[in-house]
Amino acid sequence: MLEQETVLLLTGNLFLIPSIKTAAAASGLTAASVSDVDKLMEATDLGNVPLVLIDLDMEEQVWTVALAKLRSKNPPRPFIISSGPGRNTEALSKARQMGSDAVMIRRDFFSSLQELMKSRGQSALD
Repeated sequence: MLEQETVLLLTGNLFLIPSIKTAAAASGLTAASVSDVDKLMEATDLGNVPLVLIDLDMEEQVWTVALAKLRSKNPPRPFIISSGPGRNTEALSKARQMGSDAVMIRRDFFSSLQELMKSRGQSALD
């Protein structure tokens, strides 16, 4: 089991990672990034993962498989937030249909990142 609550980020974009790690640390969380579904699922199986962030800029096959596997996990499962560019309405809509707990355009995601970490994602529902 992971000792400290950990936020997992599924992304291939190295530029996203520092902002996520900084916001997580400020909220008493650690953050780790993974770029494939198997590693994501291994990490969630370790427990103590309240929040998973999915980057919709990844290949669609990667994030759709990740969403399907995360949604099929036995409770308790992590809160799932998918985010991507506002212009990518098709991916945002698909992530919502596939069961993301929250879907956010990238601008809104980053402007509320600190609150998302503090609330373990629940503030995305407000």
